[in-house]
Amino acid sequence: MRQQQLKGPQQPELLERIQSMSRGKKIVLAVFIIWAVQAIPKWTAAIVADGETSAAIMTFFITPR
Repeated sequence: MRQQQLKGPQQPELLERIQSMSRGKKIVLAVFIIWAVQAIPKWTAAIVADGETSAAIMTFFITPR
């Protein structure tokens, strides 16, 4: 009963939407989530760092010309 209270009202709807997706869309979603989990902290560090540190971090993502 306690677990039912912790779940939001949209939880079953989300699970149904994911289950109804095709296998290819599920794979694309999983790859995007993995990418986002890895990329967001790196971009955040690059944006909020000081000038030199930010530039050093950004060279990993964008090659200067």
